[in-house]
Amino acid sequence: MNIIGIQKMESNLVVQANELVLATYTMTTKEKQLLLSCISRIDSRPDAGTITKQTKFTVTVEEVAKIFYNDSTKKNAFRDLEQASKRLFDRDVMIALDNDKKLHTRFVSGVLYDPNGEQITLTFSEDILPYLTQLKANFTKYKLMEISELSSIHSIRLYELVICWIGQYQYSKIMDLDDFRYIMGVAGKYKQFGQLRERVIETAIQEVNESTNYKVSVEYHKRGKGKAFKELTLKFHKKTLDKLTSEDGTLSQATIQSIVDNLQFMKDYNTHPSLSYDGKMNNDAFKREMINIIQREPESFNKPNKAFESYLPKLKY
Repeated sequence: MNIIGIQKMESNLVVQANELVLATYTMTTKEKQLLLSCISRIDSRPDAGTITKQTKFTVTVEEVAKIFYNDSTKKNAFRDLEQASKRLFDRDVMIALDNDKKLHTRFVSGVLYDPNGEQITLTFSEDILPYLTQLKANFTKYKLMEISELSSIHSIRLYELVICWIGQYQYSKIMDLDDFRYIMGVAGKYKQFGQLRERVIETAIQEVNESTNYKVSVEYHKRGKGKAFKELTLKFHKKTLDKLTSEDGTLSQATIQSIVDNLQFMKDYNTHPSLSYDGKMNNDAFKREMINIIQREPESFNKPNKAFESYLPKLKY
């Protein structure tokens, strides 16, 4: 039997294939926290050791409580995670595949709860493992600690979606409200637009904006007979880029274009590690790639006295 654990998880990474991030499922916040804590035990790299359907991943209540609980709520961690582990076994997930196929499966095939050791061991289902292991591309990655202040399942789901989309060089997303309900796991719920907006969308956006390094904004669009709200547009960026936003708080593409067109910026960052060989050798390729790199990983532009605004002397902040 191969059991993985127990190690400090404060710096652990959560890595999932994009298909799993974009899948639909219903889950409570505590179940999600437990699931992600165990996922963070997985070494998802292609050259990592083999993980099979017999591999088990263990977390302690103390470890999970250290990340997701404060001093006043920590006493509830034992009870919460015991209940979460029992419910998690029954949770299913729908994953969209190519050619309109859908995989309907479960997250875990086994749950072992040890009240004496106050630890929980999960065994992931065989169908889920390809979305968590041997990942070479098209995956979403973040530190487990990044969601430690998110208290709603909807906030965590939105956070994962934002990171997934930014990783695909998307900085806004237009979605039908029914599609949004589906991907957020609330299909059939909150049929009234006001309920969906208040209980899911606005709550999740507020919490992501207040408790993470990302900023999200939303616009609603009316369509069809009666002009009811049918679509939304989400816009998102890292807070590091706040000084490059327009008056409405969204990222200014014109400002970013001005930066990549700046000759001094090209000299300072023409060896950036995320540039391709072509990007380092060709000015046009450099500009194309840098537009995405700035938005995806702004913290990597960290040379002393070389803040983004230094390349925009005419801008006022």
